[in-house]
Amino acid sequence: MPVRTAALVACIGLVFGLRPIASQEPTFGARLEALRTQSNLPAVAGTTFTSADVSAVSAIGVRKLGDDSLVTSADLWHIGSITKSFTSMLMAKSVERGEMAWTSTLGDLLGPRAGKFAAVTLSQLLSHRAGLPANVLPGMMATVAQGSPTVDLQRQRVLDAALATEPTAAPGAAFLYSNLGYIIAGAILEARSKKAWEDLVRDEVLSPLGLASAGNGPPGVPNLLTQPRGHRRATSGTLTPVEPGIGADNPPYLGPAGRLHITVGDLARWGQAHLQGERGQDGIVKADTFKRLHQPESGAYAMGWVSQTMPDRRVIWHNGSNTMWYAIVAFDAAADRGVVIVTNGSIGAAQAVDAAAMAAIRIK
Repeated sequence: MPVRTAALVACIGLVFGLRPIASQEPTFGARLEALRTQSNLPAVAGTTFTSADVSAVSAIGVRKLGDDSLVTSADLWHIGSITKSFTSMLMAKSVERGEMAWTSTLGDLLGPRAGKFAAVTLSQLLSHRAGLPANVLPGMMATVAQGSPTVDLQRQRVLDAALATEPTAAPGAAFLYSNLGYIIAGAILEARSKKAWEDLVRDEVLSPLGLASAGNGPPGVPNLLTQPRGHRRATSGTLTPVEPGIGADNPPYLGPAGRLHITVGDLARWGQAHLQGERGQDGIVKADTFKRLHQPESGAYAMGWVSQTMPDRRVIWHNGSNTMWYAIVAFDAAADRGVVIVTNGSIGAAQAVDAAAMAAIRIK
């Protein structure tokens, strides 16, 4: 499940009100340890980065409550909706190749399948302004799973079921955060390329950038503690570790919206690529394309990234959670500084993690 943009925007506003004294700043590792202990988290990990380098990863705590196996700098972490920034990059590469445009409509891309969503543009789809529901509706589920289809066929069924519904708002009229919109984006790419989204993101984004650690679903294997476990938080606040497998993540068809896992170092290199692009450096796409991904048409949400302007700076970020993990990547291009923080301590850690991330960006 994604973290609501408005809630994190509010949190960032509070954090940016702080004015720490540079000489009293704790180290980044000390900040993470304070975050872990004060929020009662199994583990946290993170790093900072600039356009030139990525700092050493700090990893603190245990892979699983009730076990003393420590997390390491090479461990994998589920990043939830940060996955959307990878899907928007796939679309950006298609735009650069001239296969589609940001102004292409679903009618242009899908023909009659687009139904009442035919006027929605690609940029509106990726900025959650398509008038789509947040998630796959209960009534769609039986159709999607009928006959145990492949995951790419499931996404085609999601696309058709979703676009057969009534829009909740006119194109571009309202911000309505939608995992469904990114599933549809993935399905569009699959239909045009005849490749599954999982293969596309590996071949066109992960491999070119050397992000070899990335994969799909909960990291690790059941009953063998080689990777951290996500933890489910009860209403009482109690955390329970969840073994990889059924119930440990969103269903596979949700891949383009939120199922990637990755190391902290590779997630920082992903943030670094976007930081470099925002600062005018060509990379996996042209600098202008990076900037287009980061620039909202209205509001704060761009395409797979949130752009939040403060009185003294602009921070570009995205967060993610499947409720059992939480992660954020954020950067300030003018200051040439970014940060990644992850935890296996559930979405309940969101506000504390966000505060630590934004405080880290402020350090000069």
